[in-house]
Amino acid sequence: MPPSGISRRCLLIGAAASGTLVGLGAAPPMPARAAETPDFTTRAAFDALDLGFNSGNGLKDDLNDNRGALGWGESYVLQAYLLMYEAHRDPYYLDKAIDHIDHVLANRDSERGFTDWRGLSLPAWRTGDPYTAGEVRLVDAEGRPTLRIRSARAFSASAQLTVTAGTNPGTFKLTVYSTFYKVGDTYDNLTMDPASSDYAVTRINAAFDPNTAQITAKDLRTDPGSAGNPAPVSTLMTAPKYHSAVHTGQIAYPIAKFARLVAAEPRLKAESRYRDKAREYRAAAEAAVAIHDEAYVQDRAYGYYRALRDDPVNLDGADWPHNYSTSMARVYLELYLASHHPAHGERAAALVRTFRDDLRSTSSGTATWTYYWTRGWPYRGWTAADDVSNNFQRIGAGTRAEDISHGHIEIAMMVTAHQAGIVARRSDMRLLAATLSRDIITTGTDGSPTVWSYLGPSGVTGNRAFEQIAAGWLGLAPYDEDGVMVDAIATMYRNQNPAPGAVPIFGSAWLNWASRAR
Repeated sequence: MPPSGISRRCLLIGAAASGTLVGLGAAPPMPARAAETPDFTTRAAFDALDLGFNSGNGLKDDLNDNRGALGWGESYVLQAYLLMYEAHRDPYYLDKAIDHIDHVLANRDSERGFTDWRGLSLPAWRTGDPYTAGEVRLVDAEGRPTLRIRSARAFSASAQLTVTAGTNPGTFKLTVYSTFYKVGDTYDNLTMDPASSDYAVTRINAAFDPNTAQITAKDLRTDPGSAGNPAPVSTLMTAPKYHSAVHTGQIAYPIAKFARLVAAEPRLKAESRYRDKAREYRAAAEAAVAIHDEAYVQDRAYGYYRALRDDPVNLDGADWPHNYSTSMARVYLELYLASHHPAHGERAAALVRTFRDDLRSTSSGTATWTYYWTRGWPYRGWTAADDVSNNFQRIGAGTRAEDISHGHIEIAMMVTAHQAGIVARRSDMRLLAATLSRDIITTGTDGSPTVWSYLGPSGVTGNRAFEQIAAGWLGLAPYDEDGVMVDAIATMYRNQNPAPGAVPIFGSAWLNWASRAR
């Protein structure tokens, strides 16, 4: 479960600014003078944001190790180029997408020789802090592995672990302190004797506290005689490298969408450059999502992804939030649209159904849903007796409403599913559109449009980051019977005039697309 913060994330005129299709290989747009209040539904405003962010290079050379720079950054830039192509039909944006996708594919672990926490080098993009549990593998005085300590807290790579001699002879004292959250746990008089009431694994796990450093222990010995108590040490925890399903889905989604766009347009498919890239990208997207097959669960008509038991994440052993599974579903939907492979359609249908059937209609003709799947473990919570997770011994019910930042992933999935004719009905789309136009979009104290941060509506209004990411819901524009969403979000962007960055680029692309699709 990623941190819920959004921070994870003027003008140019082109030859095709009128929106007409130009020849393949069109020249890039030419710079024009910046306007004080740009219209972010225009190509000029988008191009200014794009070229203003790292000279048009986005985060294409970054690694996902860098706090999800690809999953929560460059993926938005990739999506933006494809939306701009759909809005303006200028292959200039496809060419930009190719340049960026090629760089992103070159940064896969398998291409760079990187490995994950299991030692596997996979065709995807690993992540670490703050998305994985921190850990230290302790050794005894002879250097033999004895005890693993994990902290399920985010940003745990900055957690300090200290082992000293215990108060009682033959014991040790362990302290873990989260410098980020300013909380910690201390255990004195621990031993590595499984028969003792002070056995470290038993005491630490039984005392697990979600409100402190969230630490757990695992005995690394093959038998009690193979190593003794941990040797004294003071060290920072490390964050194991892990492949997150939501990051894989975020990155692979626009890569698969490129393949679908080419497959759907004869003129593009006739050009070997686009045809060959589409074939390469489709294979790359298929390979990326396949690394998560072991974590996929088919429960009758429903499909979802979970964290495997003992994975280095906080809720190992439990199903992931909706945004994880829907992120992966978008990839399978695009792959199905590109190839009509039955297996892709079947996986997509099960994943879409899990989310669609979790929607709850309100009396005002809108929908609400929760961050976690209502049939899953995190929604209802668990105790140690349920034996769900190694890293989180107990947790209360996670019944909070979805926030609009993660919700945009679910909305994009439903829009693509409806396009594919898979599970999502037109009535679902109208319901979701009304949710945006009536519940999420509102008016601030100054009379300007703003958004609620959570469904319900609930949370806060007037937050600039939530206003920016709300543009990710604009795939619903063709179903907006109230006719308010495009103008309201465009006004928020004009009022903010955001600096170039991944999310403003993404938002402007959606505004370009939606203003022409409504």
